[in-house]
Amino acid sequence: MTDWKTHVKIKQKFNRLLIVVAAMTVCPLISYAADQPLQVSPEKIELSGLLDYFQIQVSVLNNGKITQDLTHQVKYTSLTPKILEVNTEGLVRPVGFGKGRIQIQHAGKKDEVSVEVKARPNGKNASFVMDVVPILNKGGCSLGGCHASQFGKGGFKLSLFGYAPEQDYPEIARDNRQRRISILQPEKSLILQKASMAIAHGGGRRFAKDSYEYRILHTWISEAVTEIDDKEAKVVGMEVTPISRRYKKGDVQQLRVIAEYSDGTKRDVTAQAQYDSLVETIATVTPRGKMEIQGSGQTAVMVRYMGQAKLSTIISPYKTKVNLADFKPHNFIDELIKKRFDELGLEPSPVCSDEVFIRRAFVDSIGTLPSPEKVKTFLASKAPDKRSQLIDELLGLTGDPARDIYVEPWSAYWGMKWGDLLRNNRNKVGDGGMWAFSNWIRQSLRENKPVNEFVNEIITAQGSIYQNGPANYFKIASNPQDLAEATAQIFLGVRMQCAKCHHHPFEVYSQKDYYSLAAFFTRVGNKASVDFGALGQDTIIKVKNSGSIRHPRTRKTMQPTPLLGEPIDVSSYRDFRRPLARWITSPGNRLFSRNIVNRFWSYYMATGFVEPIDDMRETNPASNPELLEALADHFVDSGYNLKELMRVIMNSRAYQLSSEPRPENAANTRFYTHFNVKRLSAEVMLDALDDLTGAQERFSGVPQGTRAIELPDPNYTSYFLDTLGRPKRVITCECERTSQPNLSQVLQVANGQLINSKLAVKNGRIEQFLKAKTADHDVFTEMYLAAFSRFPTKQELASCDAVVKASKNKREGYQDVMWALCNSREFLFNH
Repeated sequence: MTDWKTHVKIKQKFNRLLIVVAAMTVCPLISYAADQPLQVSPEKIELSGLLDYFQIQVSVLNNGKITQDLTHQVKYTSLTPKILEVNTEGLVRPVGFGKGRIQIQHAGKKDEVSVEVKARPNGKNASFVMDVVPILNKGGCSLGGCHASQFGKGGFKLSLFGYAPEQDYPEIARDNRQRRISILQPEKSLILQKASMAIAHGGGRRFAKDSYEYRILHTWISEAVTEIDDKEAKVVGMEVTPISRRYKKGDVQQLRVIAEYSDGTKRDVTAQAQYDSLVETIATVTPRGKMEIQGSGQTAVMVRYMGQAKLSTIISPYKTKVNLADFKPHNFIDELIKKRFDELGLEPSPVCSDEVFIRRAFVDSIGTLPSPEKVKTFLASKAPDKRSQLIDELLGLTGDPARDIYVEPWSAYWGMKWGDLLRNNRNKVGDGGMWAFSNWIRQSLRENKPVNEFVNEIITAQGSIYQNGPANYFKIASNPQDLAEATAQIFLGVRMQCAKCHHHPFEVYSQKDYYSLAAFFTRVGNKASVDFGALGQDTIIKVKNSGSIRHPRTRKTMQPTPLLGEPIDVSSYRDFRRPLARWITSPGNRLFSRNIVNRFWSYYMATGFVEPIDDMRETNPASNPELLEALADHFVDSGYNLKELMRVIMNSRAYQLSSEPRPENAANTRFYTHFNVKRLSAEVMLDALDDLTGAQERFSGVPQGTRAIELPDPNYTSYFLDTLGRPKRVITCECERTSQPNLSQVLQVANGQLINSKLAVKNGRIEQFLKAKTADHDVFTEMYLAAFSRFPTKQELASCDAVVKASKNKREGYQDVMWALCNSREFLFNH
């Protein structure tokens, strides 16, 4: 993988990985067979009012699943034109009350939909909340860039996404002497004229004069702007059909959306819902929910309606047939990966070599390169299960103390990861608190404490931050809002920040959910302590006798409530955090198990099932949801055993695939057809440089020999670590640690003072070679084993010889060779 002459000449440049665009193969068209079962939905429906439109969906079924959509190919006829109208796309509009029928004709077959149109109980056709708010959302009027911006537009302000209809109603119906509406002449209403561009409007035309949206607003105004009915049922759920389907390029699919209300009723809202394609190069979608498949791959269409959000998943294979005979599953992970390969028409790379595997396993598990001696032993072994044996050694699962020798580096490496997540930083908790938290994390990992117990101890911690490490969690985040956000993002993978001010734009979480979660932390307090004398600044985390939080808009006192759950009876609890911790870590809480599994899968496989890995929401779909669920089940069944989770991942064939992709899979990182190459993290890279050069980095304030992965927080001066992306532990987001290359990193690695000084250090690896008068080829072999965990090829040995012979002396020649090793992709990346 290494071109020595190029490295020595350019010595200022950083090798980068090339991404090759995958070639996509289009599947042949499939025609509809007349004998296949045809499904018409709905067969029967009851409508409420003359604005209650509904969408007919005509599908071809195979084994109960939709295989083809005929909604836009069949012929529709209203058999009762005084009651119902229907357009060519199957959208039905009621025009009168009574019973009606719609006829569907296709390929000689006929079917009917029975419809009954009833008046609404209040005698009105339009409701502000049920009808007007959704079309304002759909038209973009209530977006942050329009009338829902901080100060609105043109003196007209709406709530973001219509989350506060009680604020929007007076803005439209009463503000400025009702200048926005005209009950006597509804078509003259300012809101209608601007939205339809009858008069100038900065936001452009939002809907046409003959549109459904216009009709809703016109009807509501003509019915004397019906006020909000507090007893009106609220939307509590939503169904999207189909929820998932396999397609081919050119396919068309009409979605059907059903809203579920708090009174148990359901309503077709296909015409009112909002649609967005997550990847438009794979699929596009119209404002009425008509999807068209444009290319190959996996994506989804996001459907939103009145605070609810769902996805319709699209799988469009790259190939119709693939040969997966060589992909022999090692465990259930591989079974489900193989199933996804088959669905998407993907062929994986072969298994990686032993040389690649041992380096990959060491770096991913303990953040450390294997020693040359360990590499030689592993490569020489003929044991058929040597990889699984190595995995157990790295994770300390052999049960043999003589082999379980990596407990300390394992706990150090993953302690660093947990420290990042929990933001352990002396700037927040002082030296004593930082060390207490770090030591507790490390000790918990040494014991392989179940993750549910680990998290439970953090959430319920109290007492001195010097004596009880996890108590520092409540010093780092010290108010209920911060604690709610951090707890949700770290332990559940849910970003709640948006819901602090308004309903989450792409999730079901509302302000009520946000402050109900924050209510669990309202009795957490702290006080200063001087018990530690010289250390000083100790803080005692305590539970107060009272405490509450109010909803900022409604001013109601919020009851402690799990996300999307029911309020908890806390009358028997002085510390509200205890029922919260029990809920978070319960086997039934899929948010918790999926979040932990997704994070650690990402650490090993470079990308999570869900990306970003700490943004696990309904509208951010997993690339392989079946595998995510299966791993979550395995994690719970193992007793939340982190090492067992790592073991099952590392033993999978998916983890052991080569990083060399097939040409058509080069850009594919989410389906694991090959191992995703990832750059060494800052601390791991510095330790790797130390191991290769034999020059141990010194950090002030810790014992000599302390490795970078063992540093308890980021407040140890190192320009190299900061440049290479060490996080400052200020925010809870995984994005704080960056691995994206930039010019400063290139210069630091290629020509920085740190590397050059390590190459020339006394008693370093090069000086030891010179003192021992080791033969050149043995020197180069040892360098290769230390850097790449493999033996050099004959060509590489010849290139090294040429470099040394062209140098002033052997010392300089060895330094040039080792510098080239340090700057090669094979060293800088885990592949």
